[in-house]
Amino acid sequence: MPSDAVTGAATAQMPDTAAADFIHSLFKPAHILVAISGGSDSTGLLAALAEQLKSFPNSDIALSAATIDHGLRAESAEEARDVAALCATLGVPHIVRRWEGEKPKSGIMAAAREARYGLLADVAAEISANVVVTAHTLDDQCETLAMRAARLISEDAVGAGTGIADAILFDRRLWIVRPFLACRRADIRAYLARLGMSWLDDPSNEDIRYERVRTRKHLAQEDIASLSAPDGGGAARAALSAEAAAWLDRYVTVHAGVLCAVSRDALAADEGVLSYALSNLAAVFGGESYRPGRERMRRILDFVGEDKPGRRTTGGVVFDLRRDGLYLMRESRNIQPLVLAAGTDGVWDSRFQIVNHGPVAIRIEALGAGGAAKFQEGLPKGAVQRARAVLPRVIACDDGNGASATIAPYLAPFDRFLTRFDLTFADRLAACFGREPYMPPPL
Repeated sequence: MPSDAVTGAATAQMPDTAAADFIHSLFKPAHILVAISGGSDSTGLLAALAEQLKSFPNSDIALSAATIDHGLRAESAEEARDVAALCATLGVPHIVRRWEGEKPKSGIMAAAREARYGLLADVAAEISANVVVTAHTLDDQCETLAMRAARLISEDAVGAGTGIADAILFDRRLWIVRPFLACRRADIRAYLARLGMSWLDDPSNEDIRYERVRTRKHLAQEDIASLSAPDGGGAARAALSAEAAAWLDRYVTVHAGVLCAVSRDALAADEGVLSYALSNLAAVFGGESYRPGRERMRRILDFVGEDKPGRRTTGGVVFDLRRDGLYLMRESRNIQPLVLAAGTDGVWDSRFQIVNHGPVAIRIEALGAGGAAKFQEGLPKGAVQRARAVLPRVIACDDGNGASATIAPYLAPFDRFLTRFDLTFADRLAACFGREPYMPPPL
């Protein structure tokens, strides 16, 4: 799969070429699971992969498809049956999964995305697929970049220069790849027309209540071939990730999963590297999925640049600047307890993954000021005291039984969704916490 930047019409790919490049890039053997809704993009992706695989009869590549029925429209079940019929004509095994349960009243698109990827990962595990592919296109990339640029103007946004990644790791267990990210939707539809294949049109794609639809309609007034659609800043972001990873190796030590020590020399690093590294560290130690916004990080960088000992707080994280360096730890406020039934697991405070191995329920709460956890000698006492207070304490809900649990650090900005842009930094940070590396991409 090509890793160079997409720069608009000059490098836009035809669907059959993109499918062939993806197949060639895969480590073999491979089992591809195509996420197909029945729309033109996903139908084109499945058709192109199926067509290309005819040229590789002994390639050790299996192809399957899955449709996630979100249950948000009355027609969705019938559409899933139509997709199943299409897959049957292509000779591709097809599975349908429905998003069950109560739907949220707000944030429905984000919730649907979470549910969709979770169900796709479950299907992949059931059929031993090692990569899921989705049909994000060059049009989607242009829309995403436009939306993020608009947010940068109107709000305290971070990462507005980056778009859709060509690959993301979901839940530390499955890579999701976008082979059509350099393909235009018009070319995909022309390809399907040549094959004599039709597709379904989702009415929500015309619903202007959604930001993406409004952006799409605005961009439709321009010629997409004339739009500059880089790889979402992917090459620059990956380079920054590598520089920040080297910075981590040289300057950062993590103590007990709750206290981050950054040496004094580290603070003289290039501001771009320092902002990337410190914002990701803040997200991890604060248990946040997203890095602090630009304005909040600007205040932290200015504070560090003043070179005066003191403390600042952002994103639930204390930045404690001392003469020997900078220390980061979680604030001790707003830490909610978690109760886990016997044999279950969960994430406490978005910072620790807890598995209950015992026969009774357990309660996880902050250790508090009276905790006796040990830290390395020579660390500032005040920083240690604050960090110790936010360690997890596990208590058996039945006083007659001892608690039996496994505790591992959870890296909130990376453990659920990790872009290939950020993989190098995330791997080095995982090592700082004593965790295993992330699964490498299957490409």
